[in-house]
Amino acid sequence: MSNSASQKKNILITCAGGGGPIFLARELGKSHNVFLVDGGDQNAGPHLGFPFQKIPFGNSPEFSKAIKNLVEKWKIDCLVPGADEELLPVAKILEENPKLMGTVPSADFISLCLNKKRLMEELSKDGISNLLGFKEKKDVVYPAIIKPIFGRGSRQFHIIKNADEMEGYLKLYGEKFEDVLCQPYIEGVEYTVSVIVNNKNKLIGIVPKRIIEKRGITRSAVSEYSQIINDVSRAIVEKYNPKGLFNIQLKIFKGVVYIFEINPRLSTTSVLTDKSFGNEVELYMKYYDEETIINPPKLKEKIFLYRYDENIFV
Repeated sequence: MSNSASQKKNILITCAGGGGPIFLARELGKSHNVFLVDGGDQNAGPHLGFPFQKIPFGNSPEFSKAIKNLVEKWKIDCLVPGADEELLPVAKILEENPKLMGTVPSADFISLCLNKKRLMEELSKDGISNLLGFKEKKDVVYPAIIKPIFGRGSRQFHIIKNADEMEGYLKLYGEKFEDVLCQPYIEGVEYTVSVIVNNKNKLIGIVPKRIIEKRGITRSAVSEYSQIINDVSRAIVEKYNPKGLFNIQLKIFKGVVYIFEINPRLSTTSVLTDKSFGNEVELYMKYYDEETIINPPKLKEKIFLYRYDENIFV
């Protein structure tokens, strides 16, 4: 085991106003020093008992400078970004500072995943998943799903049932058909999958979580082993060399896996990964720089997540 994992670390977590990062901070805070940042301060982040700093959002030119200053001020050992806009800037910071750990994958993998259209094309070309977008508006078979080519979470994601709804979507968001991704709607069982990979691209674990209820984010889910998901996840690691944590959104229909998104970061369901397998950040640090993954955790099946909101009053 690397010495980097054997002592208390200073960990900086972004997006500190969200439920996932708050859970992560509390868990990691039991063994490490946790520092929180967020683009806003009118949220729970400043009131959790951890050092907190408001910073520019990830798409701001000032974001990287702010993070670098805090890395130096707080003597940060590991960066844990939570928003898509932060990933490439953080990857660049890590490239400039080899002694600094960060849970993000490689810049190439991040760029591939953030371009949803290109990702679908690559997955299809490599025989991993086939969920290509319709090339022209006249080719669309309804129902279909439609979303931005670039964009995080469920923002501007819709299921459209006919051509009128298609036109309504394009008008609502001021988009042209060629600038969005419109794909077949797939029935089946939906999963969100944590794939834990270290900086040497060595696979630590795969944690499939079957979604029970989803409203924007996953509200309830259960850990569940799946050989077909394991095979697809391993293929992604071997083919695209991510070298970091990522999450796959997929459906299984008639024994076939259809991937509709890969998030090159921790997902909101990392809280369930924590309880059914292990803390992704701690595992990343534990196996950092290791060429062989010795005694990784084993998946605990049938661990249920039921998400709720918590209130803080100050």
